[in-house]
Amino acid sequence: MLSLGAIAGLGGISLGQPQVCGLVALANSVRFFGRDGSPGATGSSGRPGLAGAPQTLWADGQPQPVHAVGQDGEDGGDGQAGQSGYCDPQPRQVPHDLQAAGGGSGGDGGDGGAGGNGGQVWIYYRDVTALRQLYVDARGGRGGRGGRGGQGGSGCRCQYVDWTLETCEGTPGSPGYSCRSERFRCQDGQPGYSGRSGRAGPGGNLGQVWLINRDQPLAPETPSQVLSLGEALDRSVALSKHLWQPRGQLLSLLAPGSQVASAGQEYLGRVEGEGRLVWAAQRSPQTLGPLGVTLRIQDSGAIDFTFPPDLWVLGERRETETLTSFRVTQAVLAPEATQLAWGSWSGQNSSLTLAVLDLAGVSDYVNSEFHLTLASRDPHTDRGGDRRYRTRFQGLLPAHLISRQHNRFELVLGRLPLDLRDIQGADIRVELVVTRSLGPYSATQTLEWRGEL
Repeated sequence: MLSLGAIAGLGGISLGQPQVCGLVALANSVRFFGRDGSPGATGSSGRPGLAGAPQTLWADGQPQPVHAVGQDGEDGGDGQAGQSGYCDPQPRQVPHDLQAAGGGSGGDGGDGGAGGNGGQVWIYYRDVTALRQLYVDARGGRGGRGGRGGQGGSGCRCQYVDWTLETCEGTPGSPGYSCRSERFRCQDGQPGYSGRSGRAGPGGNLGQVWLINRDQPLAPETPSQVLSLGEALDRSVALSKHLWQPRGQLLSLLAPGSQVASAGQEYLGRVEGEGRLVWAAQRSPQTLGPLGVTLRIQDSGAIDFTFPPDLWVLGERRETETLTSFRVTQAVLAPEATQLAWGSWSGQNSSLTLAVLDLAGVSDYVNSEFHLTLASRDPHTDRGGDRRYRTRFQGLLPAHLISRQHNRFELVLGRLPLDLRDIQGADIRVELVVTRSLGPYSATQTLEWRGEL
């Protein structure tokens, strides 16, 4: 058992009262020794299996096996074990509790890879009874197994579980001198948690059968084309599409034991059509950059024209038996609609006017609405360093207060229903929310101004 003097000698401290208080506080703390083990690495995920290769065959009444099985997914990798704690020698006879280092957690196991889907099987036939001679195996691959979680590392153990120290206060022989014994403990390090096992990968889906009641192979189809505006203008674009309908209970048509999806597709026929883009807008298509158009044929044979979101287009659609044309009458780039900027103030009293400039120069093509919020500072309501404003007008500007000369808008604010004495010479804030639209397209831009008139 150590006395206070012995403890002070070990630590190089004096026996004064401040050091005694510090020692008492130190005795209430817990100190760690050693170093926790590192966690184990997570196992790798298994790769998914490939889908079964698509198969095309002719049902001629002879027995035929068809294999289009998806590959199995790979197993996930095992997580690595956590490292055991690095165990330093346990300090002896110290005036505080001790906690030994713990072990590292084990790494999680990797998830198993998904099984590949069964392949698509295309069957040409003339006699439906010939399908009974076809054994089709289009199973999905099995999912990979999940990897095992790594084991947690061991924690360090205490060599000495508990010990007792005697601490004294005051000077020996003087009044108030007292000693007391205090017991300290060492706690073994906790072992690391074991890692979680990985999830098993899902199995692949059964392959699907496509039935084609004809003896000639299907011609290639072109259901859509993406062209630049220059490529699409004033030329006919030929499109085609195969038509299909769902066909149920396919297993009853095939050889017993076949493994495919019970619902497949049956060929109905083919539609063909042509699309033509005609340009009748004021703007040249060359000013619109590299944007293009997508032409897509519908089941009816009509052609749809789809433009990218950044291109606003209005036009007229015309259809004949074999040709669908789209005549572009207006075209604007969407970013151009929101390139407005403040102009200057002019006039006074009822002729007070605020100008707004269209930097992109598209106001001949788009509509514009102006929603105004005008507020002036009221010094009587200021609080601290915060300025308080009172709204004088808020609403949609009437059309008769707006004029336009080319790409310059003039807003006659002096004729609004407000007292101009509240804003002239005052600190004001103006917020202008401008809505720009072309047919079904629209975008808004907010302009803000603050100052004195």
